[in-house]
This record gives sequence, structure tokens and C-alpha cells, in this order.
Amino acid sequence: MPCFFKNSVKLGIMTQNINKSLSAAILHLLRPLARVLLRHGVSYGTFADLAKWVFVDVADREFNVSGKKQTTSRVSVLTGLSRKEVARVQAIDAPDDEAIVQQYNRAARVISGWVRDAAFNDFDGNPALLPFEGDKSFASLVKAYSGDMPARAILDELLRVKAVRVVDDNV
Repeated sequence: MPCFFKNSVKLGIMTQNINKSLSAAILHLLRPLARVLLRHGVSYGTFADLAKWVFVDVADREFNVSGKKQTTSRVSVLTGLSRKEVARVQAIDAPDDEAIVQQYNRAARVISGWVRDAAFNDFDGNPALLPFEGDKSFASLVKAYSGDMPARAILDELLRVKAVRVVDDNV
């Protein structure tokens, strides 16, 4: 028994060191990836959905037990996702452009609503100049199409990417 215990302690320390190294490597890889994704308007939700799909796909295809059929339970154990979530993800053949396009980031959803929603259009059907607050305002547009995001944060992002401009106190 004492020998087993020593090996277990040694194994635990090695696993801890490997996990620290992997965490550092992941952070090193994710920073430039996050920059590219954010620069191109890819939201965290879209990234997380794609990462989840890849995790399930790799666990399913590459980490099966020799001679046994891969199970949802095993994929669940490997990925840390619930069996229900694994089954949901496995039902998706592969993320395609259409699925990704539908995962607009919040600012893009606001612009889309502004262009398409007649309540925020002028008489010619074009996006209207909107006051920041009030009835039929930029703030109400943000609430309708971006949920609980502060209107100022969305406006700052849209100004940064030059998607909007402020004209006479209207957006």
C-alpha cells in the first residue's frame, strides 16, 4: 500500500503540472483568436457553440474505447457536458454558414432590427434618425434587439466600427 500511495501522490503532482501548462497554452492561443473573432463580430456565444461542437465531435470520433461502440455517456464524461447536451450537439451534422450567420452579435442584431423593423424606419422605409432615449429611440431599439445590454455600450461599439454616427443629438 505505501508504494501505491507514493505513486498516487507523484501522479497527482504530474497531472497538476500538466494542467497548469495546458491552461497557460490555452490562454496563449485564445488571446489572438479572441482578437480576430471580436474584430469580425463573432460573439462569445457563437464561439462557445462551435467549440462545444468540436469537443463533442473529437471525443466521439477519436476517443472511443477499442472494440466498443462510442456512447453518449462516454462522450459526456470526456467533455464534461451533460448527456442531454451531448445528444443535442450530436444531432447537429456540422455547423454551417447559415447556423453561424444566425448567431449575430448584439450590435449586429441592433443594426438588422433598425434596417428591417418598420417601427424604426422613416417614411421611405430607411433606418430613421433616432433620439438616444424616449419613444422609438435608439435605447428602445437596443432593448428590442439586444436584450439587457446598455444602449450606450451598443452605441459605443457601433460608433467604433463606424456603423453609425451621431447627428444633432440623434443616432
